[in-house]
Amino acid sequence: MTTNQTTPRRGTVSDLISGLLDRGYESAARPTLNAVARSTNSGLIQQRLAELETEAQRLADAGERLTPDNPILRALLADLDDTLNRDSRLIDGASPDVQQSGIDAAGNIQRQLALPGMTNAQLARIGIRWNVPDPEAVNRLVGYSQSPAWSNLMNDYGPDVLAVVNNQAIRGIALGQSPLTIAREIRRMTESFPAHVANNQLRTLQLTSYRDGTAIHQTANRDIASQVIRIATRDERTCLSCIAQHGDVIWDSETDANSPVPRINDHHSGRCTSVVRVKGRPPLPIQSGADWFASLSPERQRQQASFADSPGKFDAYTSGKVTLRDFVHTYTDPVFNEMVREASLTDALKPK
Repeated sequence: MTTNQTTPRRGTVSDLISGLLDRGYESAARPTLNAVARSTNSGLIQQRLAELETEAQRLADAGERLTPDNPILRALLADLDDTLNRDSRLIDGASPDVQQSGIDAAGNIQRQLALPGMTNAQLARIGIRWNVPDPEAVNRLVGYSQSPAWSNLMNDYGPDVLAVVNNQAIRGIALGQSPLTIAREIRRMTESFPAHVANNQLRTLQLTSYRDGTAIHQTANRDIASQVIRIATRDERTCLSCIAQHGDVIWDSETDANSPVPRINDHHSGRCTSVVRVKGRPPLPIQSGADWFASLSPERQRQQASFADSPGKFDAYTSGKVTLRDFVHTYTDPVFNEMVREASLTDALKPK
C-alpha cells in the first residue's frame, strides 16, 4: 500500500481483499473441498457410476428405457446418500476455521484500507488511534458455525444434493431421454455438484463472517470515522445489485454517531465490503456505482455478465424502464439473516 493520502486504486483494494480472504480460505477450506470432490470422483461412487453406464448401454441396446426403480440407479443413490452424509460432517468440521479466517481478514483489511501505509507510531504522532476489538468478543458476536441454523443447513446438505441428482434422473426419464444420456448427466452432476454446494456454503460463511467482523472493527473506530462507504469489485462478473450499491453511505458521523456501523448485506459468495472515511483525511474519491456504469461504453455495458445472460435486462436498462437500483432485491437467509441479490427482470419492472 502507498503512503499518500489518496484512496488505493481499485485494483489495489481488490487485490488486498481477495489476497487475504483467498489465502485464509485456501488454508481453512481447501482440504475439505478436496475430500468432498474425491468422495464422488473415486471409490464406491465411481464404481456405481460405471455400473449405471453399463446398465444404460444394456438398456439402449435392448431398446428399453431407464426407470426410476431401476436397481442399479437405486444402488447408486443409496450409496451417494451415505457419502453425502459423511461429507456434511466434513464441511461442518471445517466451518469454525473458515469462519475464523473471515473474522481475521476483517481487522487486517479495514486497518489497511482506512489508514494505508501508516504505522501505529505514525498515527499516534497525528493524534489517531486504530482500536482493535477484543478477539473473543468478536468471535462470540460472529457465531454462524455454532448456530442451530447452520446445523440445520449441514443436516440438509446430503438430502438436498441427493434430491438434485435424483431429479436429474427423473427429468431425463420424463423427457424420454436415452439411458446413455441420463447416465451421462447423472455422472456430471454427481461428480461436480456436491463440491460446488460445499464451496458455496463455506465461502458464504467466510465472506459473511468477514463482513460482520468488518462492521465490528468499524464500530470500534467510530470516533475517527466520518463515513463508512460500501464498495464492490466492479468487474464484468459483478451483479447489478452490487454495482448499484457501490458508493452507498451506510454510516455517517453526523447522523449515526451513537449507532453501530451496520453490516453490509450481500448475496451468497458475494465479495462486497465497506471502507472507513477517516476524519481529517482527504475524502476517499468513490464514484457511485450507477455513475461508474453509466460512464462505460454501451459495448462494455452489454458485456456485464447479467446483461450478457439476459438481453432483456439490458434493453430495459438502456430504454430507461429500469435503473440499476431496481435490481436490488432483499431476502432473508435462515443462517445469514438479511441478504441482497440481483432481482429478476420481472421483479425489477414491478412498481416500487
